[in-house]
Amino acid sequence: MRIKKTLKSMLLFIFITLALFASGCTEKNLSAEDIATQMLEKQDSIQDYSYTMHSTYYTGEKTIETEFKTIYKKPHMIKNFIQEPGKEEETLVLSDGEFRWTYTPGTNTVMKTKLPKTPEITKSDYLTLIGITLNDTNVSLLGVEKLDNRETYLLKTSPKETGESAAQYYTKVWVDKETWMPLKYQMYDSNGNLTAKTEIWDLKVNSGIPDSEFVFNIPDGAEIKTTG
Repeated sequence: MRIKKTLKSMLLFIFITLALFASGCTEKNLSAEDIATQMLEKQDSIQDYSYTMHSTYYTGEKTIETEFKTIYKKPHMIKNFIQEPGKEEETLVLSDGEFRWTYTPGTNTVMKTKLPKTPEITKSDYLTLIGITLNDTNVSLLGVEKLDNRETYLLKTSPKETGESAAQYYTKVWVDKETWMPLKYQMYDSNGNLTAKTEIWDLKVNSGIPDSEFVFNIPDGAEIKTTG
């Protein structure tokens, strides 16, 4: 439960980071409209991307590591290889825009799911979400750093909410200057202890990924289960 909560908080901060820096600005007084407009423009220029995400969670004396590789192409094609903690095999989750295919090699089973029609996200949806998140979060620029030969902005994000029920944590995020995508994030508790970190490896943007990458070939002898 704690890991899920930490991951949810981290993803929220990542979204805010992308919203701020997709605008190409570091001012704190940007309006939600300015941020949303620039964010949409940046998203329009990205046709495909791929990367490997490696996450490490520190819970007490335990260290849990997860990794997945993702390949994405507009409008709705995505391919993930997910490696669960303690397992060598990778689960494949592939969406070709019409069906989602989930293949578990350990049991040699395939789950085929019909995907609902995905409506396009409207500008008002972005404005609402960005407005809510910015109202609850402080974002500051700590400086510029090199990360794996890439120039990055180093940000710090923390919740504005105070009180006993507030989550006392903050996150550092490294954002690539060239692609405006986060390359690394680290979350800390109120005592400054590292609780989770995520690194993005082998990031490629607009590399010309072919549609054939998202064709699912059913493995020999696999059991197929279909859901609506």
